[in-house]
Amino acid sequence: MTTTQSSNADIEMRQLPLDFRHGGHTIRLRHLASDDGNALLEFGRRQPNEDLLFQERDITNVADIGDWIHESEAGRIRSVVAEENQQIIGYATIERGRLRWTRHVAEIRVMVDVSARRLGLGHILLGLAFESALTDDVAKIIAQMTPDQVGARKIFERLGFVEDAVLTRHVASSDGELHDLVVMRFDTKQRLICEECGQPVLTLIPMQGKQLCWACYEILDHELGAG
Repeated sequence: MTTTQSSNADIEMRQLPLDFRHGGHTIRLRHLASDDGNALLEFGRRQPNEDLLFQERDITNVADIGDWIHESEAGRIRSVVAEENQQIIGYATIERGRLRWTRHVAEIRVMVDVSARRLGLGHILLGLAFESALTDDVAKIIAQMTPDQVGARKIFERLGFVEDAVLTRHVASSDGELHDLVVMRFDTKQRLICEECGQPVLTLIPMQGKQLCWACYEILDHELGAG
């Protein structure tokens, strides 16, 4: 059953599908479906080349999109998409390492359409993927991005991710230019629990006698300021 809400503070994976309202937009959050191939392909081909650099799969390629859907249906990848007006405008995936010695590691990937990047959608999708990874009881969660993806880095930092490594000249663009790749990590054994929403994070912020995650801190700070 689909529900509708206007706040992103407590969106959880178990609530999906869910319609999220923000700034005049109504966005549906749901699990990836088997018939999403064309919509994903259109989404990928709308994105700037620099945003496609760090993607493991070529989301502008029919075969790669097909493999992604197949892996999701088989349960090897967990995928959530954001949809507006029957058009995919963002997604998040969580994928565990496939080798025996990397099964304790999960990688998060998030991408939001260029037209929807001031709606807080990236934070929502990342939070859903993060929750999904933690329920799998992994020891380490990683995310990869290029150094100029400042906005993405800030979102990960607010969840408690820290820089793990910088791989120099590791990513090649379509014109052959080489770029650095930043790897960020979250060690789940170090996680703390927000006393407001119950979400696990690496760092907490004290406010009014409680230890809060960044999202709850911002909400309370706004409420106090507005009052």
